[in-house]
Amino acid sequence: MGIKLQGNKIYLPKLGWMRFYNSRPIPDGFTIKACTVRERQNGWYISIRIEDKSIPEYSTKLRSDNPKVIGCDLGITKLVHLSDGHQIENPKFATTKKAKRTLKIRQRRISRKVKGSKNRKKAAIRVGRFHQKIGNKRQAHQWKTANKIVSRNVDVIALENLNISGMMRRCKVKTNEKTGRFLKNGQSRKKGLNRSISDAGWGELILKIEYLAVKQGKITMKINPKHSSQECRNCGHIDKSNRDGEKFICVECGYHEHADIGAAKTIRDRALKIVRGDSAKLGASHLNAQKTSPRSKSKRGEFGNLSNQDIKVAKS
Repeated sequence: MGIKLQGNKIYLPKLGWMRFYNSRPIPDGFTIKACTVRERQNGWYISIRIEDKSIPEYSTKLRSDNPKVIGCDLGITKLVHLSDGHQIENPKFATTKKAKRTLKIRQRRISRKVKGSKNRKKAAIRVGRFHQKIGNKRQAHQWKTANKIVSRNVDVIALENLNISGMMRRCKVKTNEKTGRFLKNGQSRKKGLNRSISDAGWGELILKIEYLAVKQGKITMKINPKHSSQECRNCGHIDKSNRDGEKFICVECGYHEHADIGAAKTIRDRALKIVRGDSAKLGASHLNAQKTSPRSKSKRGEFGNLSNQDIKVAKS
């Protein structure tokens, strides 16, 4: 690679020697494989990837025939619901009233400055630093949350296989065939949900959980979360009217529990069936045991257009 280190100086190809803050010394026996230089709002940062070929590669395997599995259900009201009943708070760093007001004031100050002026650049830097501060807080909280989940006495961590980009996709445009005017398609209501999903950072949290799980020799599984919060764990009945916010009350048998914790338990059970070798029977038993209500069929017919109840359920 041509990268060299000497104390607080680093040599980069095509750039030469430059000073930097060496936060951590490279351990003995490791060689530099690559480095990444990036610019952030408060300066330039460099990260170095190192490798020691004498360390053997470790592949995670199940430690016992009866492994312990924990299910994780991601949400917005609470960031993570675990199948053991534990809930992790969602700080909502960017969607709080104070954060929105601060960002609004600083962005307004930019618009009132003369274009191309130094004062406008200074105001833009303040907005960038505010975004960086929120990002740093979110990242620190995600590392703590991931460590809290992975450090539990389990062998397998079951996560939701979410299509986050699809969940945040804009609603399809609706127009009146006669007049050609635009009709309401629910995008103004879905905008707040999209912001909350983006602020929660589910994708980054899942990556951190997978990273820490590999370091501790644990297995992570991504499970299809379809109907996990609408399926009755007692009789297998599926109906979106079973759920009302955070409450789950089966309209068929009357079984009730916390909706998100019940969803985490359903994800855990699905992972257990796969781990124990019942994955071939999972599809058939799932269809035979569950009864889908005709009321649960959507009448929208268009991807991304959510009803009031769908948005209420997704936010919880």
